[in-house]
Parts: sequence; C-alpha cells; structure tokens
Amino acid sequence: MEYRLLGNTGLRVSVIGIGSLGFSRVRATPEKVEKIVNRALDLGVNIIDTAYAYGEGEMEKAIGRVTKSRRKECIILTRSHLRSPEEFAQTINESLQNLNTEIIDIYQMHDVTRPGQFERLMSNGVFHELKKAQKAGKVKFIGISTHASPEDMKKIINCGEFDVITVSYNLINYQRQTIDGEDISITERETLPLAKKRGLGVTIMKPFGGGILAKNPLSEVKISPIQALKFVISNPCVDTATPGVGSIAELEEDVKAGDPHILLSREDIARLREDAKRWGPDFCRNCGYCLPCSEDIPIPQIMRLLMDYKLGEKGKKNRAKKAYIDLKVKASACTECKKCEEKCPYHLSISRKMKEAQRIFE
Repeated sequence: MEYRLLGNTGLRVSVIGIGSLGFSRVRATPEKVEKIVNRALDLGVNIIDTAYAYGEGEMEKAIGRVTKSRRKECIILTRSHLRSPEEFAQTINESLQNLNTEIIDIYQMHDVTRPGQFERLMSNGVFHELKKAQKAGKVKFIGISTHASPEDMKKIINCGEFDVITVSYNLINYQRQTIDGEDISITERETLPLAKKRGLGVTIMKPFGGGILAKNPLSEVKISPIQALKFVISNPCVDTATPGVGSIAELEEDVKAGDPHILLSREDIARLREDAKRWGPDFCRNCGYCLPCSEDIPIPQIMRLLMDYKLGEKGKKNRAKKAYIDLKVKASACTECKKCEEKCPYHLSISRKMKEAQRIFE
C-alpha cells in the first residue's frame, strides 16, 4: 500500500481508504461493518471516512466497534451535516462517544454545497464550534466536504481556515467546461492544484461516480474498479480516495489500486478518458441528497434503472423494466415541486428525468 502526507497535517494516509456510505447502501449490519473495517486495516488501509449523517450516528457506532481496540492503526475522518451551532457541537460530542475515541483526527462541516451556505456557516457560529472543539482537544484537524461550484470552491480553499477538504473527483467528474473545443475538468485544472498549493489535505469521495464506474451499465465499456481508482490517485494533488465498499470482496479489489507497482501510462489514461465520455455529464451519482421526497419516490433507484435501461443491452433493459414495475411508488407520483432539484449537488433536472422514466416504464 502506498501512503502519502495529507496536506500539511503531518498525517500519513493510505492512498486508498474506505468510505462508509457504501455500508449504508447495502444496509450492512454492525457485524458486517466490523468485519470489513477489520479486514481493511489488515490490508494496510488506515483512513476511515464516515459521517454522523449516516444513520444519525449508527454508522459511527458500527465503526467504533473496531476503533475501540485498533484506534492507533487508523485515521478517523467524520463530519456533521447539522447547521445550528448547538446541534453541531452536540454531534461532535456524540461522534467521540460513537467512535470510542478521545480525539477525532479530522472533523468536517458536511456537504457545504448550496450557494451562500459556506458564508452562513462561517458566520452563524457553526465554524466557531468547530474551532472550539479543536482548541479543546476533541478534534485534531478541521475540514469541509463539498460539491460546491468552482467559484465557491475557490472561496473555501482560499479562506485559509481548513486543514482538509473532501471533494468529488472521478473519470466522469461533473465540473467540466469546454475550452477551445476541448472538454476540461475544472476539478483537475483549478480546484485540486489550488488546494495543493494552499497546503490542504485532499480526500476524494465518489471516485466511482457514485458507484457508476463500479457497476458499469455499459457492457461495451470496460473500466475496472482498479483503473477507476488508479486514475484518481494518479493525480499528484490527491492524497487519498475513499470509495464506498459493501463487501470484503469489493474492498480487496479496491485495495489493489494502492499497490505502487501498478501504474497507468499516458495512453491508458487517454483511453479511460475516452471511454468515460460515453456517460456524458447528465447522470445520477446515487448520493441520495435529493431525499426524502415528499411523495416517497425512490429517486436514486429510479434514476439508476433509467440509466440501466438507456445504456444497457437488451437483458439489462428487461431487468430494469421488471425492477421498476416492482417499485411501490413510481415516477408518475412526481408533482414537479423541484425540491429535490434544489438539494441535488449536481444540479440535475430530476423532474424531467421522472417524466422520462414514466414515459419509458409506464
């Protein structure tokens, strides 16, 4: 396993970590989480990415079953999504208890994405509580996770208040623009180099594009999990990637990307970029931030079935149709309130997608 310094923190992190949101997606039991995390530590993974929001602390508790006895072997990154100073401060205390630790290595403000949100949290007392926890010795380093626009991302990085930033970056990254006819990733061109220049530790979420690259619906495009992860960590501005895992088999496959002897050539990267263009920018990463829906529509599930149908071969199209028919609440229940679109960090036109699903499946 390769290890890198996490910005200016002095922490040495494995280039492949584990993201615990993957446990939530497969509804892993605490016992299963314990087995996977133990196996990860055995394989040399030393950074665990989690959040209080994953089950209102229940995921932290499951991880805490391991950290209770193996605390010195791991670097814990967790975060709070709550927006009031009192609630935010309380979650830090709860996270300490949940994770069976006296100090958390990295604590972040979670999903600071929507316009104006960063400024509000910096001024309404939430950031003050984060700094206070650091001064009190509850937290070593502070940070932020975000899907913000490139402009807001620059504000966050340049403010000089954070040690670690967590951003989305993958082969099909959504922050792109066309310059002189060439499709350019703003994340690669601007965000990551700026974070590196400012000395921030950079951890990458969604290296599989929210699972798209790990469970590829395009049968004619072959991008392995190792290649997808290797692409991400081949960027010298990246310190670690924390893919969500749902099983020991997935973990063991992902960890192979941490082998420093496995390299991607320029030709390999060029081919991967070309293959990844097949998805385009308009796809759901299944992050779940659009939920809950007031009509109980399982938006991420429908979006995934829609993509499977549109991009898959005949057999996958049929399975997508059958899976849709079995849903209790279907896309036709959408009232076009667009509240989900306000919450989507990728600014997808979800109501239009629901109409498309209704037309195809119903």
